[in-house]
Amino acid sequence: MITNIDISTDYDETQGNDDVHYQTFGNMAAFFGRDMQAHRHDGFFQLHYLETGHITLQLDESRYSVQAPLFILTPPSVAHAFFTQEDTDGHVLTVRQDLISPLLESLYPTNRDLVEVPAICLSVADKPDDIHTFSHYWALMARESANTDKGRDQVLSSLAQALFTFLLRSIPLDDHHITGVRGEHRLFQRFNQFIDQYYKQHLTVPEYAQKLGVTESRLKDMCRRFANRPPKRLIFDRILREAKRMLIFSDSPVSEIAYQLGFKDPAYFARFFNRLVGSSPSQWREQNIH
Repeated sequence: MITNIDISTDYDETQGNDDVHYQTFGNMAAFFGRDMQAHRHDGFFQLHYLETGHITLQLDESRYSVQAPLFILTPPSVAHAFFTQEDTDGHVLTVRQDLISPLLESLYPTNRDLVEVPAICLSVADKPDDIHTFSHYWALMARESANTDKGRDQVLSSLAQALFTFLLRSIPLDDHHITGVRGEHRLFQRFNQFIDQYYKQHLTVPEYAQKLGVTESRLKDMCRRFANRPPKRLIFDRILREAKRMLIFSDSPVSEIAYQLGFKDPAYFARFFNRLVGSSPSQWREQNIH
């Protein structure tokens, strides 16, 4: 099984908010290690910008061995693994898919239903103007991520979208890329998008399959191959992730959180949470609020 890393929960020192996570590559490598086994980030685009050093990278089905400066763009759910030396450093930006999708629709309006950004590793060694621009934006991103002033979240979102737009303009998305060569993987990504959109409505697996235009059997098979989990568990994981976030970051009583998550009966929410976590929502909240 390819591990899904949720930066917001698996890495305590990431700066940013729920939609935009920033950290230097060096700090991330110190935490996770410079030899990263295959992993993915469901629901998030990830952008690595290396300013120094060298990387050996397995990105989707391609392998690279590249010297900085370079960009690595990893779309949601795409598996990647890499090894870097001690002198490799730069920046890592992890952005929720919902912030990037509007950019694609704007850049490729005639193909908005078909656009699939490929996983890509792109050297910028021969683009001094781009390096200058990116350096400016990374400095702003680092400063704003550590900021606590009003409007910080809006600025982070705008900076992230600007960085992605600069990069997307430089990627040669020809017709081959736009139409996509991995239809099954694209369907799996769309399923994750639908989960983000509808998880509070508690749609059934057959209802998700209908929205995707596939059979329930095909959806189950696709989820087993890409996530090694049934679709129902992926839906439950999304509900659980939001429940934990609300239990930690809001003062709402458990019953109110249950209603906000689409549960008609708070007692059922408590049983759902206890079955997946092993403790009641109240107990979990008390253990995780310091």
